[in-house]
Amino acid sequence: MSPPAEKVPETAENDEKSEKIEPIEEPGKSGDISVETTVEGAQKYFKTKKMRFGPIDYQIVTQNLNGPCPLIAIMNALVLKGKITLGKDYVLPATGLIELLSNLILAKEPAEKEQKEIYESNVDAVIRLMPKLVNGLDVNVKFSSISSFEFTPALSLFDLVAVDLYHVWLPDPQFPDQFRLISALNYNELAEKVCINDETVETQIIKGFYEDSISQITFQGLASLLQTMKDGDIAVVFQNNHFSTIHKRRNEIFKLVSDEGLADEPEIVWETFSSVDGDSIFVNADFNNFKPTPQPAPTVPQGSTVIHSTIEHQDDVEIGVEARPSSAPPTSEQQAPPTYEPSGSTSSRIPTSSGIQKSSYHHQNVTTPRGSQERKGDSGKNCVLM
Repeated sequence: MSPPAEKVPETAENDEKSEKIEPIEEPGKSGDISVETTVEGAQKYFKTKKMRFGPIDYQIVTQNLNGPCPLIAIMNALVLKGKITLGKDYVLPATGLIELLSNLILAKEPAEKEQKEIYESNVDAVIRLMPKLVNGLDVNVKFSSISSFEFTPALSLFDLVAVDLYHVWLPDPQFPDQFRLISALNYNELAEKVCINDETVETQIIKGFYEDSISQITFQGLASLLQTMKDGDIAVVFQNNHFSTIHKRRNEIFKLVSDEGLADEPEIVWETFSSVDGDSIFVNADFNNFKPTPQPAPTVPQGSTVIHSTIEHQDDVEIGVEARPSSAPPTSEQQAPPTYEPSGSTSSRIPTSSGIQKSSYHHQNVTTPRGSQERKGDSGKNCVLM
């Protein structure tokens, strides 16, 4: 049986659907996003990386340790959609990326007069907030669905460039009390309740959900993302205080690898996104598991003495290379259902009521919903069947 046909990636020539544009607040009226910019942010530079997506080669932006992940995630999503083309320069300035993004927005002006007036108002607010993307973006997720966020002028940028933004932080309907309480909140409201020092059942339920999903991802969120996205879709996901470009292919979600440290590694292009504990596997442009090139054995000068050693209990080589963040634990244990009792442990990440802030913490020790990280390739078809 031949493999199912894949959705052709969007290109600049595809017809775009008209979307209703809603008025937004004026900049400065929202307390979540600052309109101030810095000279340092305007002078940032980013390495690019050549990658293949389908039959076409693209140039994407990579991110350093403290890079502006929302700007990079949006730009790379637009590149893979065929809406923006980056030059072949190895290094690009942040101001150049913002200029490309601004030009794309200004070129999408609707023809209808009524929609045009609203659009121009929205564009004016977004353009003035654009430099903020160089330094990051605060979001306030709502736990009712993966596409729900508290509205801000900055987030309207995703609507203006037609890039879907998701999160994967949802309560599980199998726990009715938790689902009822959490799904009615946003992050700021949850943070306030977590900080309340009382022993009521409701407070303990909320604290249990927060502590069990501290890396902002749940099985329910992943399942909802897989159900919502269509094969071939390209979007941006917010998870673990980070924005990433994602792609759905054959009922599996992949994150684009945009780490600057891998800019010169053409065989690492994507990583699997199917685990709540941060475990993933690197794959190449054909979505086959990445296999490192074996290093040649060192040559021994003639006449030298070679000392041989044996390694007992050598483990089998795993298919694919696991991509584990430095903060992830070395092992994965079965996750217990969310508890409604005090856990007795204190997280190293303290919530605030002014948006999600970056901090240091460990991923939850849970197993992947797929049950196994091993992926089987479809030899002869140059693809992967799930």
